[in-house]
Amino acid sequence: MKVTRASDVVVGDWPTSPEVVALIEGAGASLAWDVLADTAVPAARVHDPERAAEWLWEVYGDAAEAVLGGASEVEVPADGDWRVRDACRRAAQLEWARAWWPASVTAGVPALDPVVLHVERAVALSTVEHLLDDPDAVERALASVVSLAVPTSDPELDALAGRIAALAEDYGVELRPAEAPTRSGFALAAGGVDAAGGVTALSGASTVDWTLVPHGVVDASAPARWAVVRRQGRTVLEVSVVPGPTPGPRLAARFGDVEVALDGVDAAGWLIGSSPVSAAVLLLPPDRRVLTVYAPGFAEPAAPDPDAGPRRAAIISYARSRIGSPTATTTERTAR
Repeated sequence: MKVTRASDVVVGDWPTSPEVVALIEGAGASLAWDVLADTAVPAARVHDPERAAEWLWEVYGDAAEAVLGGASEVEVPADGDWRVRDACRRAAQLEWARAWWPASVTAGVPALDPVVLHVERAVALSTVEHLLDDPDAVERALASVVSLAVPTSDPELDALAGRIAALAEDYGVELRPAEAPTRSGFALAAGGVDAAGGVTALSGASTVDWTLVPHGVVDASAPARWAVVRRQGRTVLEVSVVPGPTPGPRLAARFGDVEVALDGVDAAGWLIGSSPVSAAVLLLPPDRRVLTVYAPGFAEPAAPDPDAGPRRAAIISYARSRIGSPTATTTERTAR
């Protein structure tokens, strides 16, 4: 693996896109796996070699000494006790799922069960607590846990429930009892812009940039739709987007120089908004007829990434492969 040295020491190829990064923050160094690459050995970014030296050997074996000693190339041994590295990988995978799981009705990717996710995450962090940068990480994780109801029809879930109960007792934390779910299901992947009573002059659809909205607020696969409608002597831009499984902040959309607040909900459950526009919007060249959905205060629109579409399609395919897979985390395997 290549080792580069600038402000930090970087081992291997650090993933360049946030949507694919399974990350764990260790003391003095961060580890990152690209979820699409399917490699056991992570990249690392070392910002405090002295602290990282206490545990980096559990991830890279004898190569850790060379990494911290100034080598520009290292070879990680194939044989060794990699239980800690595997535990870090599992914890990082759950962090990725928590931030980027592409729940989508239209793509057939079910939402993760948040109860199982928080339980498994707390257990996973406890197995690598000795190397975490945050000494209170496990207690913080336990604070978001709701106790799993047992028994279930899944022995793995029952075992997980037993582990979280024991972990909570060790830390003196009383788990919150399970609550009846109140979130309604995903909106049906139908409906959208309603131009009833008007004449649609232009219409189209754009993909939603996952980095511009909080995780789970919109369907990860469904496009945002727009239409320029002439109605009762006015020209109106109408926008709609399929919501995801997690309620979030108000969204907005930008089309050319026009801003639209997505502050309504239509009969199909889509998030909708409209704004009067000048008829000049009809003269926009095709390359400017792009709708950008974002959450004000969370992120601001940026130049589109030409690689985003294929990358997100690959992530959606990857998520589908995790459902029911015996090699996936319990949270991913039992998504429904």
